[in-house]
Amino acid sequence: MLDAAGLTWIIVIGGLLVGGYLFIDRLMRKGIYDGRAGGGMIGRMGSATSELQTLFDPAHRHVIEEQDRKRGEHDDAGDDPDVN
Repeated sequence: MLDAAGLTWIIVIGGLLVGGYLFIDRLMRKGIYDGRAGGGMIGRMGSATSELQTLFDPAHRHVIEEQDRKRGEHDDAGDDPDVN
């Protein structure tokens, strides 16, 4: 019926299918759709993409710095909840 090489390939392909399923399941549960802001795989991919874009478009860094500055001003505008 099957020789040793054919059986080996069936086991390898089966292992890859099971491993791929478990990998995708892990991404779906905790990686891609993580509810935290900026967390998980999407946040890391965004950071990496931003750094790559900076290589090709140096002005991009200035845009990011300005957005961070505005975010900081917005955060500083509210009252500090720790001060009584």
